[in-house]
Amino acid sequence: MTRTQRVLARRWKPIALLAFLLFLTGAVLLVYVRVQSEAHRADQLAAEADLRGTAVSTLAGDVRALRQQVKAEGKTPVAPDPTPAVKDLPDRAAVPVPIPGPPGPKGDKGDTGDTGKAAPTITPSPGASGAAGADGVPGPQGPQGEPGIAGPQGEQGAQGERGEEGPAPSGWTYTDGSGATYECTPDSDGSTHYTCRITSTGDTSPSPQSRSLLGVAALTMTASYRRL
Repeated sequence: MTRTQRVLARRWKPIALLAFLLFLTGAVLLVYVRVQSEAHRADQLAAEADLRGTAVSTLAGDVRALRQQVKAEGKTPVAPDPTPAVKDLPDRAAVPVPIPGPPGPKGDKGDTGDTGKAAPTITPSPGASGAAGADGVPGPQGPQGEPGIAGPQGEQGAQGERGEEGPAPSGWTYTDGSGATYECTPDSDGSTHYTCRITSTGDTSPSPQSRSLLGVAALTMTASYRRL
């Protein structure tokens, strides 16, 4: 056994006591730091809760003031009264906000309640008929059908009234049997007397009998238009 071992063997109790005291001091310091951290966190939560309570109280007061202004103008405010609209508004707006304490001891177990009854069977019934829907969009036009069978011919209609007499012709041309062409024009605008003149002759000269027949025809046509 060395000298160091003999010294340690004689003084192990003071060394062990010193080590225990150091360990105990460290544990106390850790607990203190943890407690200070929780206390600081609690202070921060309390400050945040106070800020929120102040904001809620300010907003509630502003809403009440706006409601009074709207009512003063004879209108109905849209925003409801904050007190009945927000549950426990006075407690939420109270500053400073109360911090909940530590949980209490666990209570005794309660008595067993009565056995519940079976739920009744509900038979669903059809609801009321809904309103009629809107008319649909008309569909596309269908293909053209085949032509039908022709019907029987109808009876002849009654004879219509005689129309108004038309104006005299503005002129005409004709060719006689010998090939001569004549052009007949009225003597004046609106006149029913016409004068015929030859515009072209045929290959052969007309006989005196043909000329006399043409003159008779011209006189006959002039007399008929004069009667019109």
